[in-house]
Amino acid sequence: MGVIAYECMFGKRPYVGKDRKEIRDHILSKQVSIKKHEVPFGWTVQAADFINKLIHRKPNNRLGLKGPQEVKEHVWFKNFDWDSLYNKRIFSPFIPSKNEDNFDAKYTNG
Repeated sequence: MGVIAYECMFGKRPYVGKDRKEIRDHILSKQVSIKKHEVPFGWTVQAADFINKLIHRKPNNRLGLKGPQEVKEHVWFKNFDWDSLYNKRIFSPFIPSKNEDNFDAKYTNG
């Protein structure tokens, strides 16, 4: 989840390589950490902290080890209404048009 959140924030993967072995070596050699000065415009330091706590290499150090409640209690979600989400009272801020082609054919079977 940390890698996906990192990709959402930066638009690129935190670990790179030409093949799986090179990517694995990069993961094992470097702990990714977002610094305050690297946080992109529109994102918060709390979001970076959330990602940093998810992207730990060692599972025992990751946010969520103690369960989903630990993730939900992170400061980034301080004012988030989990009950409304659970009860489907929150609507997406973006709903694609049903008439538009929203998926690149190279990523689908169509």
